[in-house]
Amino acid sequence: MKENVILITMDAVRADRLSCYGYDKIETKGIDSIAREGILFKNCIATSCLTPVAHASILSGKNPDKTGVRDPFCVVKTKLVSEILREHGYKTAGFIGIDLIDSKHGFNRGFDYFDEPSEENSFHTMWFKGDKQKIKTMLGNWWIDRMFDWLKNHAEDIFFIWGHYFHVHFLAEKELLYSKQLNPDELYDYAYYDAKVKYMDEQLFQPLVRILKNLGIWENTTIIITSDHGETLGPKQPTWKTFYFEYPQHKTMYEDDLKIPLIIKNKNLRKKEISHTVRSIDIVPTLLDLLNISVSEDFDGVSLLPLIRGEDFPELIAYSEELFENRGAGSLQCLRTTRYKMIRNLTRNTEEFYNLQKDPKEETNIINTFDPKEKEIIEMFRGIMDKMYQSYKDKKILKKGGKTERELKLIKK
Repeated sequence: MKENVILITMDAVRADRLSCYGYDKIETKGIDSIAREGILFKNCIATSCLTPVAHASILSGKNPDKTGVRDPFCVVKTKLVSEILREHGYKTAGFIGIDLIDSKHGFNRGFDYFDEPSEENSFHTMWFKGDKQKIKTMLGNWWIDRMFDWLKNHAEDIFFIWGHYFHVHFLAEKELLYSKQLNPDELYDYAYYDAKVKYMDEQLFQPLVRILKNLGIWENTTIIITSDHGETLGPKQPTWKTFYFEYPQHKTMYEDDLKIPLIIKNKNLRKKEISHTVRSIDIVPTLLDLLNISVSEDFDGVSLLPLIRGEDFPELIAYSEELFENRGAGSLQCLRTTRYKMIRNLTRNTEEFYNLQKDPKEETNIINTFDPKEKEIIEMFRGIMDKMYQSYKDKKILKKGGKTERELKLIKK
C-alpha cells in the first residue's frame, strides 16, 4: 500500500529551539510526538540562508547550480518531488507562506492544488532589489485551516502535502501580537522567537497529529519536518531600530543560519538520533527510497537509509551559498564536512576556515594554517566553490581548476 507524505518546511526555525533537540524554555509537544516515532538528525545543513534557494534544493534533492534558483528573482529549472509523486499517482497540494516560493517562481509545479500568498491574505510586503530588477514580496499567508480541510477531504486518497510555515520569521510577531495570538508579556526575548515557535507547534503540529490519528491514517503517513534555514537571533530585546532595520536575520554562512532540524517519521523506521552530518538535499532521495520509487534524476543528495540502518556511510560534503550580494555582507559560499568548514565572501575577497570539532562556535579562523592536510582541504574547497560560482556568473573566481566533490570523499572525519 502506498504511503501518504507530509513535508513541513518551517521558515527560520533553529533546531536548538525545539524541545526534542534539548531546548528547555518551551515544549514543542506536537513536533516531539512525531520525533518520538522517527529519526532525528542532529546535524543537517541547508543549501542557503535565503528561502527560495534553500527550498528549491529541499524539493529537488539538488544543489543550487542544478535547481537554477540562486537569488530572489529566479525560477525553478529542475524537476520537483511534487512532480515525481504526482506521476506515481499521488494527489498533491502545496501551502506556502511567502511568495518568493510561489507559482511565478515555478514552485507550484506538480501540485494539483496550490495555496499561495495574495494581497488579501498577506500581512506584509517588502521589496528585494537587485542591480537591474526588483520584486515585491508578500509575506504571511495563513493556510493552516485550509490545509486541514484539504487533508480531511482527501483522507481516502494517497496524497503528498507540502506546507511552508512562515510565522516564526521576523515581522510575524507584529501580526500575531496585533491579532492577540501572542501574550506581549511572555517569551518576548529575541522578538518573541520562542513564543512564535510554541504557537506554531500548538496551531500546526499538535492538531496535525490529532487529525491524522482521528482519520486513521497516522500509521500510513510519512512526515518530514525541516527548516529552510536557521536564524541569527540578534539582540535579546531589540529596539525598533536594531530589530527592524539592523537585525541580522539569516544572512550568513555560520552555523546559526545553516544548521536546521530534520525529523523523518515513517512506519518502517524506529526512533533514533543521528549525529552524522547530512544535508537538505538528501531529503528527496531518502523519501523516494522509503517509498520504493525509482527515478533517473541526477540528484546531488543521497538516500540516508543506509545511515539510518547503521551501515557504513561516507562523509558528506554540504555546499551552501547566498550569492545575492545586495542582501547581506556580500556574495557568500560555504563548504562543510563534519570536521571542517570554509566560508568565502566573493564580494570582499575574504576566506574563513574552521575546525568545527575543535572550534564549534567558529571563533578562530585558521585559513592560514600550516597543517599540510588542512591546506590541501582548503585548496579542494576552493576548487568546488569556483565551479559552483562559475555556473552563476560564468567566470572563474580566485583560481582555475580545483578538485571534484568525489575527491573530497578521501577526507576523513
